[in-house]
Amino acid sequence: MTTLSQRRAEPVPETVEKRVRSVYPSPEARSKLMAIYDAKLARWPVAFDERDVVTRYGRTHVVSSGRPEAPPLVLLHAAGVAAFMWRSVIGPLSERYRTHALDTIGDAGKSLLLDPAKHPRKGEEYSAWLGDVFAGLEIEAANVVASSMGGWIALNYAADFPGRVTRLCLLGPMGLPSWPVTLRVLLRLMSATVLPSQSKKERLVSWAVGDDAVVRAEIGDWMAAVLDSGCAPKLGNPLPVPARKLRAIRAPTLVVLGGRDGPVGDADRVATRAKRYIRTVDVEVLPDNGHAMSVEAPEHVARRILAFLD
Repeated sequence: MTTLSQRRAEPVPETVEKRVRSVYPSPEARSKLMAIYDAKLARWPVAFDERDVVTRYGRTHVVSSGRPEAPPLVLLHAAGVAAFMWRSVIGPLSERYRTHALDTIGDAGKSLLLDPAKHPRKGEEYSAWLGDVFAGLEIEAANVVASSMGGWIALNYAADFPGRVTRLCLLGPMGLPSWPVTLRVLLRLMSATVLPSQSKKERLVSWAVGDDAVVRAEIGDWMAAVLDSGCAPKLGNPLPVPARKLRAIRAPTLVVLGGRDGPVGDADRVATRAKRYIRTVDVEVLPDNGHAMSVEAPEHVARRILAFLD
């Protein structure tokens, strides 16, 4: 079991330097970010252990908490952050569940691609990756809580492997907004890499997670550090999940939306689409919250998740 202060940024072996450079501009840039990662994980409020699970795309890093014999709960973070984003709600969740917070393969985190040219791009490819993680953790079926792009991954997985998701909780998920909204999101993300400037990066972070001081301290600083480092995450585009796939989801689903969510956009339109196509769905809109609602309103979000899972 890893205590809250034991972990440090591990050195990168020379044999994996090429793979590191696929996402990070240099091993030194990765080391600096991993120091931030470990500092954030040191504030994890409960005991945890870390491990790497081998998948077809490479090593996936997992932060696990809670009693090993408790029912499993898999957590999928938003793009541009990492497993530590769940710190605000992990306490109450891990009281009842064995939680497994993943670092999405190809994103800036501790997961490591096997081949930089081969990373998941489409929904079914992320489903295959997540299936490998379930197998590595020896999980047959689990509850899944997912945020933003993690929500898109979870929607696809629940549709592609309906027997493996018991209940599904989605916080500001991509995959449900319309094509015009999604394309505007992707264009905005792309524009941040063209002639990048500090003001452009600041506007991007502000749009993505808002200006709440707690949110900016919890995850906004990481996003800014990733942008400043020149990282180039290898991620797919979280395009709208087709209606036929949404209809294939069997797991009871909770969708929590923020009324001030820049990437997701109009919460009422997203709620309408969710109710139209997901057969068993409950939708809640938090009018005063943004995209990072689990950080901005952690007590309410944790209670809502647990009430739904129970």
